[in-house]
Amino acid sequence: MADDAEAQRTLTILTTEHFTLQGARASTISESTARANIFVFALSSTLVALGFIGQVTDLGDAFRIFALVVLPTLYALGAFTFVRLVESSVEDLYYGRAVNRIRSYYRRELGTDERFLLLGGHDDVRGVLNNMGMPRPSRWQLYFTLATMVAVLDAVVGGSAVAFLAGALGVPTWLAVVLGAAAGGISAVAMTRWQARFHSSAAETTETLFPSP
Repeated sequence: MADDAEAQRTLTILTTEHFTLQGARASTISESTARANIFVFALSSTLVALGFIGQVTDLGDAFRIFALVVLPTLYALGAFTFVRLVESSVEDLYYGRAVNRIRSYYRRELGTDERFLLLGGHDDVRGVLNNMGMPRPSRWQLYFTLATMVAVLDAVVGGSAVAFLAGALGVPTWLAVVLGAAAGGISAVAMTRWQARFHSSAAETTETLFPSP
């Protein structure tokens, strides 16, 4: 009877934790979507504003001043959004790994009846991705995240700001385009590499108890 009571107590605690983790995962997804939407809305609003001001000022000095003020500001917003999206994705993976660790306990307690559980209980990153329908996760997976989408859009904004600045300083158009493209490429590469390093270091900070085969 004592063993049964202890098993029931453990199951109750793990079930409660499982429920809490699922709610936390939903919160990270909701926050990430909201932050990405805010940035995209700000970007589209800026493009509309640039179009209106360009028509009114005939692409004169007022247009250039407005562009040189708003584009760096938008780039900063994109950078902040990108960092938080990467942090949220790592947080979501932590929660997913914790859920899988609990699910491993469920599968052990079920014994032969574990076949009724479709999702696995491996508490590493690969196990989380497998449960998300990616049985063979690619090393390119990070390029398909919301954070990478924001990084690419932000790189375009940053490159445009550099091109505008170069043009305002009297640099030839072709050279301004080259400088803007180079700045945008550097920004995109730097952000994606930082994201990869952040995920890699975060994965190493948590011990894996039930690794994927």
